[in-house]
Amino acid sequence: MLGSQMIKVVGIGAGGDTLTLRAVKELKNASVVIGYSSYVNIVKDFLNPEAQIMESRVEEIELRVEQARGMRDKNTIVISSGDPMVFGMGSRLYRDADEIVPGITAISLVASLLKIPLDDYAVISASTYSSTLDKILEKLRASIEANFTIGIYNINPVGRRGEAKMIEKEIKERAKGWNFYIVRNAMRDYQSVIQGRVEELNIDDVDMNSLLLLKRWSR
Repeated sequence: MLGSQMIKVVGIGAGGDTLTLRAVKELKNASVVIGYSSYVNIVKDFLNPEAQIMESRVEEIELRVEQARGMRDKNTIVISSGDPMVFGMGSRLYRDADEIVPGITAISLVASLLKIPLDDYAVISASTYSSTLDKILEKLRASIEANFTIGIYNINPVGRRGEAKMIEKEIKERAKGWNFYIVRNAMRDYQSVIQGRVEELNIDDVDMNSLLLLKRWSR
């Protein structure tokens, strides 16, 4: 409620129909809303008109963390796309947050869209801001060896082209015969899907609004 004093990190999925009822409730009750401007725009219709909105650029993660800490005496929510605990704001605020409200993460949206089972799967972030390339490739190799269905987040062929090309090379060498699916803006406007055999994979088709899914259909 508006008089509460706490920090909540709220997952908004892909917005629209992927918002949970709980997320809508939290958005309507918040007195302070902190988030990347594009994500704030996605949920603007659900915000209390009296709420204080604190928008920032996508890369200003630490700013959002400090803003949340400074607003602890309000009913403050920090917006996270997808699920906050899957490469989201929850990983930066889990020590500070009074509550984490889950959302639907990208790999779940993609699996439902493509009707691909996730019975045994792994998710990997390709961001070298939080890990080294060697560790990313090690996780990728282990996941392929284990025959997991693999979702790779945060591939950036523009800003981190060298790393993206190394990931592409590793996939083509170790996952021969697998299928790939590049889903951009899953369950949002302008959704698109590219799919094929990994031998045909072009990492330049991926961007930061995409998830790369790898699947081995036969063993």
